Amino acid sequence: MSRLRYVALLLFFIASAVMAYPLVIVVESYHPENDWDKAYLNGLRSKLDGVAELDFIALDTKRLPTSAHLEQADLAFYEIQQKKPDLVVLGDDAALALLGPRLARMKMPVVFLGINADPAQYFGGKLPEHITGVIERPLYQQNFNLIRELLPHAKRILVLLDQDRSAYFLQTDIQRLKRNDIDVVLVNNYSLWQNKVMNANLQYDAIVLGTYQALIGADAKHVDADEVMAWTRAHSPVPIFGFWDFAISRKAAAGGMVLSGFEHGAMAGSMARSILKNPQQSLPIRQSNHGHLMFSRTQASYWKIQIPNKLSKQVSWLP
Repeated sequence: MSRLRYVALLLFFIASAVMAYPLVIVVESYHPENDWDKAYLNGLRSKLDGVAELDFIALDTKRLPTSAHLEQADLAFYEIQQKKPDLVVLGDDAALALLGPRLARMKMPVVFLGINADPAQYFGGKLPEHITGVIERPLYQQNFNLIRELLPHAKRILVLLDQDRSAYFLQTDIQRLKRNDIDVVLVNNYSLWQNKVMNANLQYDAIVLGTYQALIGADAKHVDADEVMAWTRAHSPVPIFGFWDFAISRKAAAGGMVLSGFEHGAMAGSMARSILKNPQQSLPIRQSNHGHLMFSRTQASYWKIQIPNKLSKQVSWLP
């Protein structure tokens, strides 16, 4: 090998070492096809692409039975131990509950997102210094008040949830509002879900869809979330609203004061980026954005929902 070529190769390897990106492993509680996951993963990428090498692990807790969750977490933890990332992002409560304490013992920098519970409860009541992130608080009161304004004759509202881990935290938060006009119902069986929807008009004037991605069909298998939404929209006798932007479309819920998964992920991505630049800093927990009004013109028209002038300029309209 000529001296010139040797020097060129040496410079190449030195430059490659200098340009090597830190490794960030993202652990999803759910699966990449989940609408919430797709949105927040894009938000994370918007802040970390070109800054870090991203690797992904999906625990798939919405589609797998609860009995399989711990094994999934064990496999994820083993992979983390082998790859030794510079930082781990934990998406949603299942990932934080199953992996947070283990990563805390490793002193691994962690940024969480999509957490509905008090994150400190997963660590015996006190959050470790090297673990921070973004908590998720859907805008319950704002949505209920909005529905009251748009449907002035409405007397009762049904919040319909599956029985995923997050659903119980949502139920508790809504019950804390102590509103007599709101009923929160959790079901894990798809046929029971269908029954609740088809007969909603016997008791309720509107449905707000919470979590609906973990329902089990008659064959004991997971029911695809898009199928649940399409069926619910086609058979509901009352207007449907949603807490998250992915639930709003011409073939889904009519609208709501929604949170954005992309913005949530981008917020967590910014925190991770900051920690990678300065690992010694301590970042406080942040809360998801204040939300924004989003409506489908098709669904608003179908349900004859009139948006007051004072709100119309605030609405992000979808077809």
